[in-house]
Amino acid sequence: MDIFVFLFSLFLIILGMGILRSWKTSEVKELNYSIIIACRNEEQNLPKLFNSLKKLGYPNVNFEIIIVDDASADNSANMVKAFCEELPNARFFQINEKSKEYLGKKAALKLAIDQAKFEILLFTDADCFPQPNWISSYNNYFTDKTGFVVGSYEEINAGSFRRFCNQISSAIYASTIGLGFPFSAAGGNMAVRKEAFKQVEGYEKIKHNIAGDDKQLLNLIKKTDWEIRYNPEVLVSTVTNSLDSHHRDKRKYGKFGMSSPLFQLFSILIFLFYLYLPYKIFFMKEWQNFLSYFLGAILFWFANIVKHKYQFAPIDLIFIVIYPYYLIYYSIMGLLGNWKWKN
Repeated sequence: MDIFVFLFSLFLIILGMGILRSWKTSEVKELNYSIIIACRNEEQNLPKLFNSLKKLGYPNVNFEIIIVDDASADNSANMVKAFCEELPNARFFQINEKSKEYLGKKAALKLAIDQAKFEILLFTDADCFPQPNWISSYNNYFTDKTGFVVGSYEEINAGSFRRFCNQISSAIYASTIGLGFPFSAAGGNMAVRKEAFKQVEGYEKIKHNIAGDDKQLLNLIKKTDWEIRYNPEVLVSTVTNSLDSHHRDKRKYGKFGMSSPLFQLFSILIFLFYLYLPYKIFFMKEWQNFLSYFLGAILFWFANIVKHKYQFAPIDLIFIVIYPYYLIYYSIMGLLGNWKWKN
């Protein structure tokens, strides 16, 4: 058996062990939360968002909702304003023109955070729909030393492969945090302690990047003494937009330059391995190397299923083989640029 294939298979098993790490605290406290939402041209999704926010099963005095309209060109601002007027713990703010200093949605997020009165900032997106126990689940993962808690997401009505991609993202979040080197976060489901946010100067150091504010904020906070944990309990749902999927994947996977030099080197080594593996299998006819890799990948995948209580689908065994090359393709496409940020 090839030593490189064996080591990579072992690496996948170690990642699986990282997924299974539990971050639950033994001393659960009922915390106070400021829910932060930036909205831009989301009038089609807002009714579902509003409905889910109304159903949040948490004492109203212990959380607030802050929604900032980020210069929408549709009816989003009026809809958000009317919604916030209905709820005593909801507030609405509006940005009339897109910021040239804080790119992407950072200006809207910054405005909401500046107005937040509670210590824990709980983030979701305007096209997301949190479950009723979303807030309370985060109580299980915050200690006095915790600065960032990462959650994950699922896409409504997603096809089989898209579902698999979402679940792989959850696996990567859980495994890298579990092993002590957090890699990324989902902006639609994460919580940040305001003190930690202020310590890294908020978005000041990353304000010129149009996307990746979740990943970059995580990278800033992981350089501090604050602890980073993972919450697997509640997945936030989001809508599937097939028209945007190509650009979305380029945005999602093309963030190579936002990672640390160590992660960049590691990513290159993984890329080279996935070029090396077909060579060993198809040209050298060493099929035992594929079996070794496949065993490691299956163990990694089943750890993810156990952690997140996913339902196993036999087709996932095929996706395990296909996904790395899909990831490499969109990573390269994302690095080449020419992707769009929604509208």
